[in-house]
Amino acid sequence: MSEPSADPQPPAPDGPPSTVADSWMSRHPAAIYSLARVVLFVVPFAGLYFVADFFTALLIAFLFSAIASIFLLRRQREALSVSIATRAERATQKMADRAAVEDEWDDAQRGEGSGKHAD
Repeated sequence: MSEPSADPQPPAPDGPPSTVADSWMSRHPAAIYSLARVVLFVVPFAGLYFVADFFTALLIAFLFSAIASIFLLRRQREALSVSIATRAERATQKMADRAAVEDEWDDAQRGEGSGKHAD
């Protein structure tokens, strides 16, 4: 008399659930890296601006941000590199696909042209 109950939950998706922040960050690594570089420059500059003159604060903040970004932004830089490589690969594949289509069209045109003049 008892019927098997249907499972009300859909099957779990493959992989861990992603959050909105993770998906935005993974889609825009250039924006994340640039924002992090700006923060690494602005924070020391703001702190030094009130202690030193403008040029000294600018110079020290620039040097600090350049050195700190080497160590602190490695993960963001790698994500940006992967993103650029992926986009370049996609663009190369699209160009190859378009060239193949163009070659097929050109071969078809040459085949039709030679057939007309073969009388």
